[in-house]
Amino acid sequence: MSFGSFLYHLGVQKLYCYVDETGQDAASDIFVVVAVVSAREQEPLRQALMDIEGLAGTGRRKWHKSRSSRRLGYLTLALERHLGRGEIFFGSYPKPLPYFFPLLEVLEQAIKIKAVLPYTARVYVDGIDHKKAAELTNALRLRGISLEMVKGRRDESEPIIRLADRWAGCIRGALHGEPDEQVVLERAGGMNYLTCTNEKAP
Repeated sequence: MSFGSFLYHLGVQKLYCYVDETGQDAASDIFVVVAVVSAREQEPLRQALMDIEGLAGTGRRKWHKSRSSRRLGYLTLALERHLGRGEIFFGSYPKPLPYFFPLLEVLEQAIKIKAVLPYTARVYVDGIDHKKAAELTNALRLRGISLEMVKGRRDESEPIIRLADRWAGCIRGALHGEPDEQVVLERAGGMNYLTCTNEKAP
């Protein structure tokens, strides 16, 4: 029996959280953090996301390494198939500030929205090192989050982190005035697909 199944039989909600961000580069004046937070079985979502990666032609490439038509096609398919609907949270923050604080805030708010007591959360962050993972674990626990652990996971090996990466790229583009990204983001908003966790988002 898996650990998740064990918790399920005990009546403990098991939350899986996948996080990516964009904006650490000098070309951006904002940070965007996206967290996918889900309590359901993960494998069907992973398979469905890999299916649309094949259809859209993005493969495992990150947002900035894919052609615009392919990455927007991927997000359009995700919307049409409701992949991640109600499970995707984002915040945007003006720079300069350390990216750790937006990461902490988005995760805290997203988990609190999705959590049903009693629960425990397992968090995967794209590319985070052991030291930062330990700091994030401690900071979340100090804010009252019931946390199993925080681990680094590369987007090349996790389709759900790639989903977070592509929404982060789309949101960043929309906030910088890119019209195609704005159309996709407005559509997602109209479907209640995404949730903004900070009221001061630009």
